[in-house]
Amino acid sequence: MTNVAARGSLLRDRWSLAFILFLALAIRLALWAQPLHLPANDEVEYVTVARDLLAGRGWQFYDSYHWLRAPFYTLFLAGSLWLFGGNLHLAALPNIVLSVATVYLIYRLTQELIPRSSLQSAPNGASSQTQQRWGRAFISSPPLVAALLAAVLLTNGTFASLYMSETLFSFLFTAGLLLLLRWRHRALTPAGIRPRSQYATLASAGVCFGLATLTRSLPLFFLPVVLLWMLGIGWRPKRQVQSLVQYIRARLTYAAVFALFVLLTIAPWTLRNCQAYGQCILIETGLSYNLWTFSEPREDQQTIFRTLEQIPNPADRADEATRRGLERLREDPAIMARKLWPNWHYIWRVKPIEDRFLLQNYYADPHPLLFFTALIFDDALYLAILVASVFGLRRALTAAALPRAAALLLALWVLYVLATTMLTHGEARYRHFFFPVLISFAALGLIRRQITDHEQQPRTKPLLAYHLLPLAACLLLLSTFVVYYPWDWALGGAARSWQRMVGDRALARGDLSGAALAYERALAAQATPDTWLALGNVRYRQGNLVQAEVAYRAAWSLELPYVAASSTLGDFLHTVGRDDEARVVFAGRYIIEQEVIEWSWKHLNPPPVQRIEVGDGLDFGYVSGVYAAEQQQGTWARWTNGAARLRLPPEQGGGGDLTLVQVRLAAPHHQTTGVTARICSGDYCQLVTLDPTWRVFSLLMPSAALHSGIVEVRSPTFEAPDGRRLGVLLDWAKVRG
Repeated sequence: MTNVAARGSLLRDRWSLAFILFLALAIRLALWAQPLHLPANDEVEYVTVARDLLAGRGWQFYDSYHWLRAPFYTLFLAGSLWLFGGNLHLAALPNIVLSVATVYLIYRLTQELIPRSSLQSAPNGASSQTQQRWGRAFISSPPLVAALLAAVLLTNGTFASLYMSETLFSFLFTAGLLLLLRWRHRALTPAGIRPRSQYATLASAGVCFGLATLTRSLPLFFLPVVLLWMLGIGWRPKRQVQSLVQYIRARLTYAAVFALFVLLTIAPWTLRNCQAYGQCILIETGLSYNLWTFSEPREDQQTIFRTLEQIPNPADRADEATRRGLERLREDPAIMARKLWPNWHYIWRVKPIEDRFLLQNYYADPHPLLFFTALIFDDALYLAILVASVFGLRRALTAAALPRAAALLLALWVLYVLATTMLTHGEARYRHFFFPVLISFAALGLIRRQITDHEQQPRTKPLLAYHLLPLAACLLLLSTFVVYYPWDWALGGAARSWQRMVGDRALARGDLSGAALAYERALAAQATPDTWLALGNVRYRQGNLVQAEVAYRAAWSLELPYVAASSTLGDFLHTVGRDDEARVVFAGRYIIEQEVIEWSWKHLNPPPVQRIEVGDGLDFGYVSGVYAAEQQQGTWARWTNGAARLRLPPEQGGGGDLTLVQVRLAAPHHQTTGVTARICSGDYCQLVTLDPTWRVFSLLMPSAALHSGIVEVRSPTFEAPDGRRLGVLLDWAKVRG
């Protein structure tokens, strides 16, 4: 019966784990399925360098940047882009796979921390039958609880779709920790001190550790800690082994194998740097940059950037940053002490940074349901993990049945990350570096089942270590969270999100007055551009053009660089015939014209016009697949990207009639004459041959083919010196029935 129960429990665990992994994948795909988010923070750098690598330009980005970045995530992203033909949105899918795989690794890591044999079995009888129920069995399994926490923690789900290194690092480093703990478990067996499988395990751990270091150099100085841990754990009395000397030799050999594979993994990049820069850079130069930038420099950040970017060699650049940073610390050594508390709360606080939500534009509001979900499964769950991990760590270090050395290694990693970030530079996203460890400890702190071997009598139970230190740690973490939590943002955002949902439901019912009232209440709770735009749209539908303009202008003035606000106001002004004002607003302030083109095509519904003057400052919403306007051959025009689309009035003739479409095009391609393009609407296309100078093409097209009003200009492309793929020049288009 015992074996049957054990097999049943194992089967339940496997099905539960499969469900959790499916849930993790579903959450990440649901977040990813939103429109492609706007790259922010380090994403811009990673994407730029990855595209350089794909284009064969190598690492030229760092010839003029202020630091040299660790290479592995950029290589991984370049491979993802190559796999999906350069599609940035699809390139996030391998990252999502790694994020789900990390959930599984956290499950396995928790198993190594809390072996199944250390958990008390359920008693016989009726209570045993109750214990075997699926739900009770689940909440009594620390590995399953850890996997569930990792799956639903929204921070992990969001970062899976970001072009940032944290997900890849978490996967590689968690795999390395897991392999080290598996080696430790086998190394403590009395028989077979140096089996070959242990060498393979350590070699794999070394490769994972090395690749993680090439992703983020943070673990580099943790390597000596790991080696000391490998040498010091699990010492046994001499009678348990054939020879103490043999035992010591085995440990030294194990440590050497691990270190060797770490260094062999890192060495190719280091040698490449030596050859490329004439000086050896082990991995990256971020530490040098941080030493200057975050040591209370006398220069502002822009001055630091300019100073470093004027030094062409990254090695010389790092030397200069190091010199400036050390010089400042020698002037005022107390800077190091003043860093500690700010960096402490930078690590643990919750901050509504740009990439907290996956948004097309970071001035936009997240969907109300996503906002509420984030408050629960991002902020509240994060706090629960923090508190539970403290008590889980205490349990792991004091329960006699648990592998204390495994808990010690994980705790050392958390302390190491804290120490290095507090002395250099702290950010909230650095929590990713120890989330797998904290989640494993939190699972142990949350489970209801007791540990075997009389957990009530731990190895030692001193008052300070067992009670006061965990309590003090919890109070410190709680106070940091509460004091630095963005309460105004959260409470105001919750009220705004609720009223937005109320307004949206009223709008769906056609209740314009109810929608306007709800949007006004949302603005009273927290004024955002999107809420002003929603109110403006309702006022416009009500026919109140004056109030609509007031709302649109309020949205624009609240966030000048927000393309949705400027484009919506510009479209409104164009619709009411104030074209000169519309041009000024469409141009915006601090806005890239390419973003206006793309956003307007997707979101605006401009009034139909017979003739589109491409590039005149009023064509937004009428064209896509084109670049910013420029003067070419005496007129303002736009280059296409090889697949331009025009929004013309649909169905200009009767059912079987023909419609005349005229387009003015040119193809001044380098060293190419007679460029062939296709002008299409639906499935109907006509071929035209373009010259380097302007020509007007008049085409009779079936009216039925123009039912959507979309006309496409398809053409071959060439690469311009600035990296753009250019098709043909487009001046104007018009249609007559």
